Amino acid sequence: MAEVLSAGSGAPGVRRRILHLAARLLPGTTGRLLAHRYLSPASHLDPAQATRGGAELLPLAPGMAVLRHPGQQADAPRVLLVPGHDGHVRQFARLVRELRRLGAAVDLLILPGHLSRRRMRCGLAEIVPAIHRCGAEHGPYDAVAAHCVSASGLLFALAEGFDCPRLAFISTPIDLPKLLRLGATQYGLSGRCRSVFEATVIRLCAPYGPEAPWREVATARHGDTLVVHARHDFAVPVEDARALAEAMPSARLEIVEQGDHNGLLNIAPAMQALARFLAAR
Repeated sequence: MAEVLSAGSGAPGVRRRILHLAARLLPGTTGRLLAHRYLSPASHLDPAQATRGGAELLPLAPGMAVLRHPGQQADAPRVLLVPGHDGHVRQFARLVRELRRLGAAVDLLILPGHLSRRRMRCGLAEIVPAIHRCGAEHGPYDAVAAHCVSASGLLFALAEGFDCPRLAFISTPIDLPKLLRLGATQYGLSGRCRSVFEATVIRLCAPYGPEAPWREVATARHGDTLVVHARHDFAVPVEDARALAEAMPSARLEIVEQGDHNGLLNIAPAMQALARFLAAR
């Protein structure tokens, strides 16, 4: 998963050896520290740059905000975009342009930990309440699209009563243990250190854990729904997208041949189709 923080950035060989040594000597401590790092976004938003071109940064809660691009008309469709837990609003630049070209008003939810360089936790335990709060304070929305872990968070929010006429799930992981295993693999963890890492992430994301009945939530969804996935997504297999779309009675599945887990957001035809879906009146 591209959102996983690389333990080898900077001086890959040296840092990787230090990490492996720490995991061997202090597996519990290292596993817990890496779990916190895994859930702490490395990207942050520069308000001065983000508000260029007429966008407005609206406070939502401590550490959270909404980046608003106004619509062309008072009755413009209102769309909310939710980046992944280590995602950045820049990833949605193409989709925002397409939505605004269609006349939609666009809000981007700035999740906890993305307004400061100081690392703060942003897992499912933070994402799901953020979606609820944004809907309550800045909604209602005509459409919502969420990417990666936040798309999983959108499923949890639906289970708790959040609703919207149109929903789009992008690169959605429904098998959370599989995603955790990938994160552990990218850190190069094994044995007790890996077990502690995975258990700590699950604990920090509670009550939104791997055992949650996502299929029941998906089956209950009857609004217009689009599931978008890259065939070559390295983090979430396309089978997950098929399972999610098949479980939703009214869902349409779009499998994109280009791009990958994050790169999908830069594929022009895919974002144009997604924008048409989200901005439909």
